[in-house]
Amino acid sequence: MNKVIALITDFGYKDYYVGAVKAVIKSIAPDVELIDISHEIPHFSIWEGAFTAYYAFKFLPKNSVLLGIVDPGVGTSRKIIMAKTQGKWVIGPDNGLLYPILSSGTPDEVSAIDPKDFHSSNTFQGRDVMAKVAAKIAIGEKVEASKVKRIKSLKGWSFVLKCTKVCRGKIIYVDGFGNLISNIKSEAFRMRGKLKVTLNNATFECEYSKNYSKEGVLIVPGGYGLIEIAISKSSAASKLAAKIGSAIYIEKI
Repeated sequence: MNKVIALITDFGYKDYYVGAVKAVIKSIAPDVELIDISHEIPHFSIWEGAFTAYYAFKFLPKNSVLLGIVDPGVGTSRKIIMAKTQGKWVIGPDNGLLYPILSSGTPDEVSAIDPKDFHSSNTFQGRDVMAKVAAKIAIGEKVEASKVKRIKSLKGWSFVLKCTKVCRGKIIYVDGFGNLISNIKSEAFRMRGKLKVTLNNATFECEYSKNYSKEGVLIVPGGYGLIEIAISKSSAASKLAAKIGSAIYIEKI
């Protein structure tokens, strides 16, 4: 039995949506442990859902299930997919949400679920289809599905793997503290000391730091394994007027 189902949605907590999904899961798999990774993904933001799912997935135990529901195309012809990869299951809409996870390894098999096999509405398939599939997988029950040869990619999903004196990248995520997470791998970043950064056509000086404790604008190798732009005890996103997609250029002074 898979004892863990991890949840990522853009539902928020105002409505009953999160509770309904959990209730459906528990009605089928009452002993399963539910992990709330996030229900505060910005509405319809497939990119932020995919980013969160990708990094959370790494820490889930073997045989667990990750259920991702960020689904602006609910009820349309987009597929609902499930796959096992790296010894764990993922379930969600085929809209790029699961692409980072599935492209980082070799899935055993990717399959599409037919909503017609369930009593499903056209507006809440997270509750009516995906939650039921996650629960069935958790208790080892077979789910009928058809094999999928190709899934929808997530445009722009790539990382900078090498930079020494000059580094070009982009902001791909903004966390709750306002730290600007880039697509530059920390292990590839060789610059130290005082640095010059161009962000949103504004150029400023900053300093490389191992943590967030120093004053001023900082370049920090963060917990995602990616280079971050941060300001101690403040929001870099607000003060630097940057967002997801902003280009970043870093060079040694």
